[in-house]
Amino acid sequence: MTTTSEAVSRAARPPRSWETQTVGVLVAIAASGLLGVILLATQVGLWAYLRNGGTTTVSALVVFVIDNAGPFDVLYVLLVIAYLGAYFWWRHQTREMLRRIGDFTGGATVHWAVVAWGLLLGAGFYMTPGISTTGTTADELATMFGWFAVRTVLRLAALGMLFLGVWQIRDQVRREVATSGVALRLGELGGERTARTTPLLAPIAAAATDHLPVADDEFWAKAGRLAAERNADLAVLEAVDVVARRWALIPAGGDATAVRAAIPAGAVVTVFPVPPAQTEIEGYEPPAADAYHGFLEDGASGALWFQSVTPKRVPAFLARARNARRWALYPVDAADALTAVASASAER
Repeated sequence: MTTTSEAVSRAARPPRSWETQTVGVLVAIAASGLLGVILLATQVGLWAYLRNGGTTTVSALVVFVIDNAGPFDVLYVLLVIAYLGAYFWWRHQTREMLRRIGDFTGGATVHWAVVAWGLLLGAGFYMTPGISTTGTTADELATMFGWFAVRTVLRLAALGMLFLGVWQIRDQVRREVATSGVALRLGELGGERTARTTPLLAPIAAAATDHLPVADDEFWAKAGRLAAERNADLAVLEAVDVVARRWALIPAGGDATAVRAAIPAGAVVTVFPVPPAQTEIEGYEPPAADAYHGFLEDGASGALWFQSVTPKRVPAFLARARNARRWALYPVDAADALTAVASASAER
């Protein structure tokens, strides 16, 4: 059985491109950390070798890094630039995405681990001026490499904190988007009729719909006449179980045959006489209601998206509606809506 929270999570998720960007940032941080571990192993190996007067054996890894010190230094600098650039660009993109759902504070991009990353990174760089690189004796060189190792440990700890911070911020952003209910994947949906927030489940129990009329020929004829009279497409909401919702459109000509044929028996059908339209967002005030059925039509794909909207989430819905081809907010208890239960095909 699909829970309401699971349905919300599927209904409102960050774009796939953002998820890919997040993985890219994590990979960049991990790559920099891996090279840092190699450098740390080299520094510790040299420290031990020098502290013991050159009597200990140096590992093949240490020898290889020393022989290729120049390329390793360049690679390290490039990886540091890469992960820093990737992180700050990703954070900017994340805040821009959050603005689309009405969050202008960017609070979801804040985490204590990122603060710890900055402090540890600053501590690592602060140590650099105090490290002597002019040692000539074995003890002086050992001390130098020891301090290098301490600095590298701090930088690795900083990378670990940043990795943790990005990981946690990803979860925070996902929750923020899911809570907002704003559909950010409209452009990635498929056909106009097949887009839905959850897969269709079992029909709503008869006890919950026994007070509703049957969506018979007369019901659909009336819905068709409404569309023809208004010369506009009318939104049809199909409800199956308590969480599955999807939209369809009765065309302006009034022919509801295709819409009717696609609705399974037992589904609750609601036709709203006010057509969805692309109207001015500024100054819009929805009629008072406890909750709303949000209608969004993607401008690129034509996909239809259902969104459950509470009064507190109306601004976030309107922010997303700015980019929609058509949109509408219908009160869940709209008195002028036509509501019925779809009949079995044999009865149609």
